[in-house]
Amino acid sequence: MDKNNDMAALNFTDLHISPTLLSALEKMKIEKPTAIQTQGIPLVLNGSNLIAIAETGSGKTLTYALAIMTLLEKKTETRALIMAPSREMVQQLDLVFTKLREALPMTSCLVIGGQDGSKQTSQLKKNPRIILATPGRMNDHLQTNKLLLQKVEFVVIDEAERMLDMGFAPQLKNIQKTMRGQWQTLMFSASMSPAVETVAKIFMQGEPQILRTNQSQAPVETLKQKVIYLSSSQKNDQLFEEIKDTKGGVIIFAGDQESCVKVGKHLAEFDLDSDLIHGGLSQGHRNRVIREFREGKIRVLVTTDLLARGLDVPHVNLVVNYDLPVDPDDFLHRIGRTARAGKYGEAITFITAADTKMQKRIQKYLVGAKEIKLEPLK
Repeated sequence: MDKNNDMAALNFTDLHISPTLLSALEKMKIEKPTAIQTQGIPLVLNGSNLIAIAETGSGKTLTYALAIMTLLEKKTETRALIMAPSREMVQQLDLVFTKLREALPMTSCLVIGGQDGSKQTSQLKKNPRIILATPGRMNDHLQTNKLLLQKVEFVVIDEAERMLDMGFAPQLKNIQKTMRGQWQTLMFSASMSPAVETVAKIFMQGEPQILRTNQSQAPVETLKQKVIYLSSSQKNDQLFEEIKDTKGGVIIFAGDQESCVKVGKHLAEFDLDSDLIHGGLSQGHRNRVIREFREGKIRVLVTTDLLARGLDVPHVNLVVNYDLPVDPDDFLHRIGRTARAGKYGEAITFITAADTKMQKRIQKYLVGAKEIKLEPLK
């Protein structure tokens, strides 16, 4: 069954989540449910398998976090497995669950690469109520102990469309094979694709409800966009002009690690509290930079598409696409790093003569954007 309805509930009380969690939402200063939360939470609480398609910044994480913790409170012997494709995204999910667990204490375990595997093994053997994992590292642990997922009755797959792109099909199949009994599967994605359907076939034990918000596969309405046509040699000067007077956090997306480093070095020449992050840096270095950006110690963050998905930093007011991505869907996720949870934000996209082909592929995400053409340098 495919549902598409953007009516939002007046408050979280109407959604019948655990009353204990309402205090956590108050501390998080979250007052009103989003459309995906209004529609999705009741379906999860009713036991439905679910495929939810919603735009970035729509509140997908809280949709399943609130519902699952409500169910875990009622069914004290059950457990949940929550998977996302990257370490950074799993760590982001862990932050949300940590805030909720202040009100409703439950044991949890973070299972990702780049951290002490023996410590994770020890935690997993204690049967934590909530496991937050990347498929690769979870599968590694299951190779030596196939009983680690006993009594898991809730499985969440976030950013489902990326799982196959990152080569996780074998790991997902192995994880599924170790599970026993019945479980409820929840899948969340920004787009409906053959990859999502493939992952659904691996984990779904019955027909799912398919939920789409009216704004799925489109930027949120609170996002203001600007497209600047310029030459490659104009990018650095224009970048500084765009961010120098901006208040709040700024994320600049470069096309690859080399470009990321060049932009980072350029910004280091100015008094902007900037830093850079890409996949070639150590996990400890990446964690530090993200933490300092979240805390406001770093105001301008240069990155690759490593952080296009999953990063939720409320004070990000501006996203700059210094280079266009290889995958047009990554563009939608990039600009979704601002204007989240009903807040306003701006996205600026640089387009050079060499970007014509990709521009056509992302044009559907640029409807209504203000266009500026810079005069060529003389």
